[in-house]
Amino acid sequence: MNVTIYFMGSMCLLKGVSMKAAHLVCLLVCLLFAAFVHAQEKEDPAKEAQIKQQVLKDIKKTCTPQKKQSDKAWQEMILSSEANQLLIKNAITAVKRDNLDAYWAAVGQVDCLEDY
Repeated sequence: MNVTIYFMGSMCLLKGVSMKAAHLVCLLVCLLFAAFVHAQEKEDPAKEAQIKQQVLKDIKKTCTPQKKQSDKAWQEMILSSEANQLLIKNAITAVKRDNLDAYWAAVGQVDCLEDY
């Protein structure tokens, strides 16, 4: 029995192999490909931190703090809100996906917490 397997434009001819074995080979190839793609998508913590700092800078431009406080104190105040944390994560995801509209929508929704 000849079984022909097509994968990503290449052809592999397996002679004398059962269909079950051929399916297992295809599954193995697909799993290896998925693992390779996943390994390529690993996040760089330094890049993540850099993006977060840029998001906080853009939020500070839109919020303009009323009182004098250090950048660190201001960031802690902004990040004290769970809603703001979620919006900042959304903005970071938008940067990674190169979605400028979603980025500015998330940044614009951040609560400046000026009354606190």
